[in-house]
Amino acid sequence: MIYLVVGLDRATFAPWHENIHAVDASTAAHIALSRAATRGIRPVLAAVVGPHSTVVSVRVGTSAGLPQVA
Repeated sequence: MIYLVVGLDRATFAPWHENIHAVDASTAAHIALSRAATRGIRPVLAAVVGPHSTVVSVRVGTSAGLPQVA
């Protein structure tokens, strides 16, 4: 399934988004944050959008140094 992960870059407040192919919304959020980190972006996630424009609730843990997202 393809998810759209959207948010803001913490440093520049620039809009940020990533299209992610993943098995679930939580995995999509983790992949998106990991990809952003490799580019020096520290996003604040605003939403993970799933099929049929459904906004999916995701909580990303802090154990891997990732920000807490509700």
